[in-house]
Amino acid sequence: MKQSITLPLLLLALALLPSCRAKPAPSAGFADPELMTHDESIPFNKFWRKPDVDWSHYNTLYVADVSTSYMLAMTDWQKGERKDEIERDVHAVGIYARDALKKAFREDPRHRFAVVDAPTEAPSALVFEMALIEMVPSKVALNALGYAPFGIGLGVSAVRGAANDKSSVAFEARIRDAATGDIVMLAADRETEQSALIDLRAFKWYTHAHGIIDEWSKQFVQIIQQKPGEKIKATPTFRLLPW
Repeated sequence: MKQSITLPLLLLALALLPSCRAKPAPSAGFADPELMTHDESIPFNKFWRKPDVDWSHYNTLYVADVSTSYMLAMTDWQKGERKDEIERDVHAVGIYARDALKKAFREDPRHRFAVVDAPTEAPSALVFEMALIEMVPSKVALNALGYAPFGIGLGVSAVRGAANDKSSVAFEARIRDAATGDIVMLAADRETEQSALIDLRAFKWYTHAHGIIDEWSKQFVQIIQQKPGEKIKATPTFRLLPW
């Protein structure tokens, strides 16, 4: 009898763990830090929404290329023997982030926005701009790849950050009115990886970023459609699926 209830109790306990929200990352300047504050109804570290915006006016969304230049400039990853490989990996994650955002909005059951692939200045369109400003591999990922804690390769900042058991990713984002260029929303967040019973994500140093980015994308879909008084749920700490 005890064995039959052990797994359900374990899963319940894990489900009640706090979210993956980490301490805010230092501002990269992509999103104005002076405007953003902490909002309990939003699952991000910092957030700002322009007052008196008629969100029902918008029905089209263009997701711009996700910037990774801030992240590379704010770390020591440019140093080391794997510079070209790391820059290529980081660029690939930027492409993944853009695709994930487009996918989340396109698969929204409410079909709130038509996601377009080309820039637009339509008065009913929004432009989504994101910058990844931090991506630190976990100690587990480094060990799995055979990197010694003080080895050459991933760079000083990455190795220093990997003293933690979990990886982390941080972004800053801004949403503009496509016609006027006015910023109508800002957001910034840093998240740590989710835990799992079986983890198949750790085959590359940056793979955990994918799950975090997927959650951010889904949350942005909810935030843009948020009703007064509604609270958007934070990313769960634990996941059952190993991918």
